[in-house]
Amino acid sequence: MRCPSCNTDTMAELRQEGVDLDFCSSCKGIWFDEGEVAFYVETTQDIPALATAMAGGQETSKACPRCVGVSLKEVKYVPDADLLIDVCPACKGVFLDKGELPHLEHLSRRLEAGGKVNRTMQSLEKMGYLVLGGEARKA
Repeated sequence: MRCPSCNTDTMAELRQEGVDLDFCSSCKGIWFDEGEVAFYVETTQDIPALATAMAGGQETSKACPRCVGVSLKEVKYVPDADLLIDVCPACKGVFLDKGELPHLEHLSRRLEAGGKVNRTMQSLEKMGYLVLGGEARKA
């Protein structure tokens, strides 16, 4: 896979915390396919308020490694923080430059606690199981 940042074929798959990440051995950037950021940092969404973030984002010269001819947009992960990340407007994949993942993890912890628990409960409910205490959790 071609790295969006250094534009080389140096991205290799790396399994980490149950997610297959694409890691660039050259610039140390990481590509997350749609849904993988949320799973990795245990939130319910890759990017909170994605539509708003995309509307305020700036197109970059970085090309999406999955979508031919689509440029990534640089968006704020959350409105009140300075973390800018690159997102594909087509496939919703996320590219993090070296050093951005710890910052994203820190910000995600303050967003929502128990994201993985909520996702599991929602999945079980969709399968028809009655989850005790489900009505007491936030939607």
